[in-house]
Amino acid sequence: MLVKDAWWLARKELQFYKIPLGFSVLATILIAALISMNLEQTIRNATLPEMANDQFWFIDFVFVLVTPSLSAIFMSGPYLSFRAIKEDPFSKRMAFYRSLPIPIKILALSRTIIMLITLTLLSIVFYSTITIALHDRLFQYLTFGEYFTFVLIWLGYAVALGGMNPYIEYGTSGKVLHLFPYLAFVLFAFGIVLFYKIVGNGIVESTIMLSLKIGLPIAILFLLIGIVGCVIWHLLLTKRLSSKDYL
Repeated sequence: MLVKDAWWLARKELQFYKIPLGFSVLATILIAALISMNLEQTIRNATLPEMANDQFWFIDFVFVLVTPSLSAIFMSGPYLSFRAIKEDPFSKRMAFYRSLPIPIKILALSRTIIMLITLTLLSIVFYSTITIALHDRLFQYLTFGEYFTFVLIWLGYAVALGGMNPYIEYGTSGKVLHLFPYLAFVLFAFGIVLFYKIVGNGIVESTIMLSLKIGLPIAILFLLIGIVGCVIWHLLLTKRLSSKDYL
């Protein structure tokens, strides 16, 4: 009953996001198309070390920052307008739901379901666009299994961090919603530089190497990490919705 009710609520709410979700799909296609050549260079670096170079910054930033963002309808009004800092539309929506006889667990689960549906859709669009853009070159360097493993690794990462989006949307405020991306940019930039200094390769390049050397087991590990991360964020959101005063 819990899952059924949460699914019903999530499906009804997604109907109101058809246009923003459509624009998010178009933006995802554009981003994926723009990074395709950079990804090809990174794949070449990983598979042909003699041709390697240090141009990892852009592709690492895109994958580390963008792939978890595919769990949000990022072309919707609250993300595009600074008015959300004052108006805090997500909190207003939750205040409305809290005024109805809907259990907290259903509200929290419906947010997580919306996140997972959005992430699934936009990730399919993202990786399909890359695959189509590089269809004549991609599999010169990777087998289908190796490429599939690479995609699953990043899906696991996206699921692990994607649960943070509904928590920020409904568990914090409009101010945090707009300030957090700047903080994330700084933290991830530091992490990317530190990773390169320690490992000697970019993050995306390293995940390609993992796909080549270990294969499907590493993808399964990342997916398990993603599930655990998603569950933790869901529990944190449930607790936050129970304690935050929206009324």
